[in-house]
Amino acid sequence: MRSDSVRSTLNALLDANARFDLGAKGTTNHCPMALVALAEMGASSARLSAFFDRWASTYALSAPPVVTRIDRREWKTHLGTRAAFGALRLCFLDWTADTGPASVIASVLSEVRFAPATQAFHSIIRLAYGIEAGHAGEIASGLASLIASHLPIDIRADSKRREAASIGEGFDQVGEAFRGVSFAQSTITSRVQAVADDPRFASAVLALPLRAGVLDEIARATIDAYWRRPDFTLLHTVTVTRAARIVFALLDARLVEKLMPDFWLALCAAYATVGERVQTDTRVVDPHIEWRDVCKKAIASDDDHVIKMTYTCWCEDRRDPSPLYLASAARLVS
Repeated sequence: MRSDSVRSTLNALLDANARFDLGAKGTTNHCPMALVALAEMGASSARLSAFFDRWASTYALSAPPVVTRIDRREWKTHLGTRAAFGALRLCFLDWTADTGPASVIASVLSEVRFAPATQAFHSIIRLAYGIEAGHAGEIASGLASLIASHLPIDIRADSKRREAASIGEGFDQVGEAFRGVSFAQSTITSRVQAVADDPRFASAVLALPLRAGVLDEIARATIDAYWRRPDFTLLHTVTVTRAARIVFALLDARLVEKLMPDFWLALCAAYATVGERVQTDTRVVDPHIEWRDVCKKAIASDDDHVIKMTYTCWCEDRRDPSPLYLASAARLVS
């Protein structure tokens, strides 16, 4: 983010986004997440405003009025209650103002089963963008989304379940179990739920190897899978892995260790919806392209997923360099 004026514009637009509902026309509310990514990649205030205005006129749905208040001691009673999103958002916003975001996030994630697949992974992604922007309203929105639309992968730990030797083996195992399976469901969320309810998934999924650096291993495996097969669902496994890292950085190591198995199950369920490993044409679109060019194209795009995925790849490449990040982003914006 290059200037105070851009930061000021971003905060004002994130505030204004509170008038939009959790859902949008044919999708979910990607607007705040895309705005943060645009700002961090160097978009101007004018570009942020233009993106917001287009979203407002094309996709946004007005948030219904909040007619009830939820006490911070009672938020768990609204688990899975989609209509409670607005009231939950206000509950978490007030709570955060009193104790700070890290305390609230830790309390929420320690008291209910972690469900990163909620809203096709966008709840945890939105929470991470709120943390990154330092915006209390978006942190509250991410938490409210995670609770109101709660979608856990309801498979319990099994001491007899073999541990995956690698992240890639774990993905391949569930992909192979669903080889040739076609899903009638049209959304990521509904397909992930269908996989989670299928006994083949419980039989095939391996245990996550809980060792130091496993989240980095997951990041490498997800970008490798996406590069080999640029599937829309696999794109979300890349973006949610970075989101998890941002959220987990605020938490105690023991809580992160508790959350990781459910994060793994959600990723495996998403991978299973895609099926077995497929090798596609992985030639780089332009071998001479640079990040500056790719980010410029992403900033000009009105596609929120292009914007967020490009930003994620850019950030991850700076953290743990891999040619697959630039190649994947270049292919996406081409």
